[in-house]
Amino acid sequence: MVSSNLEGRLNETNRDYINIDDEREFYTNHYNILRNVIYNELKKEMPLSKWLCGHKLGGSYADNLKIAKPDEFDLLIILKFPVNNLIIVKKDTRKPGNVTLDMTKVLELLQCHPPHKDMYQELKRLVTPENFLLEDKLQSMISGAVTRALSRMSYEINVNGKDARIVYKRCGPAHTMYINEPDIKYSVDFVPAIRLDAEQNILSPEKREYFKDTRYWEAIPKPMKPFEKDNVSFRASYYEAELAMLKNKYRLKDAVRFMKKFRDSHPNMNNLKSYYIKTLFLWQVTKKPDYYWSMGQLKDILIDMFRELKKSLATSNRNGKLPFFWDPQLDLFGSFNQNQRDQMFNCVAKKLYTLERADGNLTDDIDLNVTSSFSTRWDRGAPMINRNLVRGGSRQEEIVEQPLWERVYPMLEEMVEQPLREVGEQPDSSWKCVIA
Repeated sequence: MVSSNLEGRLNETNRDYINIDDEREFYTNHYNILRNVIYNELKKEMPLSKWLCGHKLGGSYADNLKIAKPDEFDLLIILKFPVNNLIIVKKDTRKPGNVTLDMTKVLELLQCHPPHKDMYQELKRLVTPENFLLEDKLQSMISGAVTRALSRMSYEINVNGKDARIVYKRCGPAHTMYINEPDIKYSVDFVPAIRLDAEQNILSPEKREYFKDTRYWEAIPKPMKPFEKDNVSFRASYYEAELAMLKNKYRLKDAVRFMKKFRDSHPNMNNLKSYYIKTLFLWQVTKKPDYYWSMGQLKDILIDMFRELKKSLATSNRNGKLPFFWDPQLDLFGSFNQNQRDQMFNCVAKKLYTLERADGNLTDDIDLNVTSSFSTRWDRGAPMINRNLVRGGSRQEEIVEQPLWERVYPMLEEMVEQPLREVGEQPDSSWKCVIA
């Protein structure tokens, strides 16, 4: 049954394609056992065990922003060094959004206490001659500990009497565990995070307003791109403060989930990381009154956020930007090349136009277009067909699904794209599907 208005269609789409409650318990039970076993094994590793200070679920799942299946988990592995409060935190002037950690005072105190001689020597191996903590040395030490822990486990985990193989890979700051069994597939990012006190933050005065009720933050050992040996730069993470900013915003989280589902349903949007979407909303939290999120309709909020995203991706005259909320000197979109930016801008512009049309008059064809904007063919239970995916002149086979109604989809796409052409905003055309 076709909804009579956009708000109703979005609510139905949320229920059918975005909500993950049905499978939450199944995945989290398996994940909890994997997390506990690996963490307990890491506690046997020296010197890491002396620095471990618990773990905390982070990312989209902890934010209650996860969509589709709960098959990706982000776990912060909290590290605290002896006399952690003596670490001198400085802004990295070379890398906006990053900090350096001067361990001089920590090492001086440990050196003066013979019982801490071993700890002093271990830390000394992880710092520069000037006593700045080295990201790559720290990560190398942790990687060795993880590898030994998994080796003791024979790279397997037993859950409810069934063995599951663990595959370990390094990806950015994360130590990622993959479970790939016939009945369950998911991944866990174990992300080291050095916990620091609120008093050690290097935020500007205007940003401290959003941090005032938070007791701590973290420095993440995120490798440079390209890899940089003897790297002393750590990404500043204010996850707890962000969690507080998004709290009790009612429709905000629904809108975030929709934008993430939009990204996942469009291959040319895959460079739009979840944190970029979250950042877009963090900026809007500071600009919109609380009643906007609690009393506004989802459709209005979603259309507004698509407009903001379009503005941030703009390519005419000067490129748009998405500043890192905590240090606006860092443009999160700054690494996009022009082709990526153009494709994403066109895709967002086209879907924004679809939503605006749907808000005015939700006809059958627009209703189908809205549904396809926030769901994949697989979500919609489509029959499988073979087709070729053509991009940039190259061709590769891809197995996809196509609902029967999509036989007329090229015609519907043409109806949506035509008005955009009139104002000079060409929708993305680099992705073309050729039916085999």
